[in-house]
Amino acid sequence: MSESGFGDFEFERKFFVREFPAVAASDPMPALIVQAYLFASDGYAVRVRIQGPAPVDLDAEPSALVEALGEESIGTMTAKGPAVGGTRYEAERELDPLVAAQIVQRSENVVAKVRYSAWLGEDGWIVDRFLGANAPLLLSEVERGGPVVDLAIPSFCVSEVSEDDRFRNEYLAHKPFGTWAEEYRRELDRIGPTFVDSLGQNQFEGS
Repeated sequence: MSESGFGDFEFERKFFVREFPAVAASDPMPALIVQAYLFASDGYAVRVRIQGPAPVDLDAEPSALVEALGEESIGTMTAKGPAVGGTRYEAERELDPLVAAQIVQRSENVVAKVRYSAWLGEDGWIVDRFLGANAPLLLSEVERGGPVVDLAIPSFCVSEVSEDDRFRNEYLAHKPFGTWAEEYRRELDRIGPTFVDSLGQNQFEGS
């Protein structure tokens, strides 16, 4: 049971970011995350993740990046359920990092990204910069111990993708952003930004 009293559930909202924000660049200790999806179907997924301090060279293949994480890495296995209204079942358990690294290195459907963290207003935000076939994707997330309502949304958040399955990591592991990036940009230009309006009152920076 989590301290929030909601058990194995996560509450987050996710946004597409067009340009890398300066506030993310100020993070002195970004983390490298390499994760493999052992199963993914209809919103359900099983993920093994290895993460640690980001190395200087990020141009290597995922297997080499895993090796570069070193002794400070952390391993986890997570079972996820479908997301509904910014809420998703997520049960995470710690793994021996050596075991997690070996599983990730042997997996076909892998996502690698660098995670930057910043505190903005009342919320902690992350910006994920995806590597490899998912470059140049940038996504930002905010997570709370309960439903993410009445959110102050920073200006670098171009459009909300909390309910867009294409931006879930398990989807990106099978269909990397690089293969449909131009299609999405044309879609965004045609439709314009959208934001979930069923989670209280959105507040936009600068408005």
